[in-house]
Amino acid sequence: MDHDEKLPLREKLAFGFAGLGQNIIYNFVATFLMIFYTDHLGLLPVTVGVLMLVSKVWDAVNDPIMGSIVDRTHTKHGKLRPWLFWVPIPMIITTILLFYAPSFDYGLKVLYAYITFILWDMVFTVSDVPYWGLSAAMTRNPKERLSLVTMARILCNLGMAVSIILPPLMFAMFPDQKSGYFWTTVILVTIGGMLFYLASIGTKERVRDTEPPESFFKNLGLLLKNKPLLALQSSRMLGAFRMVLGIAGTYFAKYNMGDEAYFSLLGGILIASMIAAMFITPFFTKRYSKKTMYNASLLLGAFSHLAMFFIGYGNLVIVFGLLFLCGMSLGMNDVITYTMVGDSVDYLQWKTNRRTEGLCFSLHTFTTKLQSAIGSFWIGIVLTYVGFVENTAQTAFALTGIFSLISVFPAIAAVLSILPMFFYDLTEKKHEAILIEIEAR
Repeated sequence: MDHDEKLPLREKLAFGFAGLGQNIIYNFVATFLMIFYTDHLGLLPVTVGVLMLVSKVWDAVNDPIMGSIVDRTHTKHGKLRPWLFWVPIPMIITTILLFYAPSFDYGLKVLYAYITFILWDMVFTVSDVPYWGLSAAMTRNPKERLSLVTMARILCNLGMAVSIILPPLMFAMFPDQKSGYFWTTVILVTIGGMLFYLASIGTKERVRDTEPPESFFKNLGLLLKNKPLLALQSSRMLGAFRMVLGIAGTYFAKYNMGDEAYFSLLGGILIASMIAAMFITPFFTKRYSKKTMYNASLLLGAFSHLAMFFIGYGNLVIVFGLLFLCGMSLGMNDVITYTMVGDSVDYLQWKTNRRTEGLCFSLHTFTTKLQSAIGSFWIGIVLTYVGFVENTAQTAFALTGIFSLISVFPAIAAVLSILPMFFYDLTEKKHEAILIEIEAR
């Protein structure tokens, strides 16, 4: 395997547009499900927070199970692409079920929310683990992998833009918000699911594991030997609250700014800055290491959120400017994180002679979902503490609490995220030596 090979542009585009489709679905759910639960299904914020957190208990099991299943899959089409072919239709159906509001009593509504959310979460695991594992299986070339992931994350964030900017405008096109949520879901997730098919039909797996598969428990044991991956995911866990800006932003727009449609503007600014950061990040990585850029993105995020907290939201121009910097921080961090996970796959193969894209990316996707769960749980706790009452004018204390969700808490999370990176030692020079040694075996 020549680790200097080039990827065809058509494959990069197919992979990227599949990510665009997947992110239309994921970010629509991540951004609007909690406010749909509280304001339209009528669930208490703390109930929703507990739901998000409890669902991850099962996720702690099904993500590594899915990663192990993927690594044990062997077909003529590869081990990742077959899973990506059949999953889009279940993704569409389960997402639509999330935004259907049945006329049940409170207890049955809670049960319905638990069943549909956990089912959706399981289906999304089946899509996410092999999708991001594919980025490490398409090429071993570090530069091409960075190019692939950069293009994918840019398109993924365009998908995020679609799922954040359009829905508030689409909701208003229907007779009431409940039907607006439902039919907006049907339209957006159908488009997203169809685009996701490109991951299976437009790509090729080039990097293959020739060794016979290990047992599930032996596979899990391999993760403990992947020190760079463990350090990276520990960092992401501590930064969980940075990843729920979308959820907190819906409440900030509706209650602090007085109109939920303002979220289209806030989300547009955030996403535009994330995409801008993704375009420029590869140029910085030519001069600085990935670890340096990763930590720099966290420091930028900490500064931006903390400045917002002290300045307040009386001057929206300043708020928008600081949100732009927050987005730059997230975009830079996003691109680098996925390439670092891909590098850790090579590290583990070098250390154990096992190539486990599925397992390594299953830990990454598990962390991503756990970030969302912890963040959503904390939002529910804060909203309950400050006396939030849905669909009414909030007290000054409640408005301050909502504002803290997009300012002080993300700032604290960004600082905490830096701590585990002191233990990350997979430098570019070490990674290059690893690739050479793997090819020589």
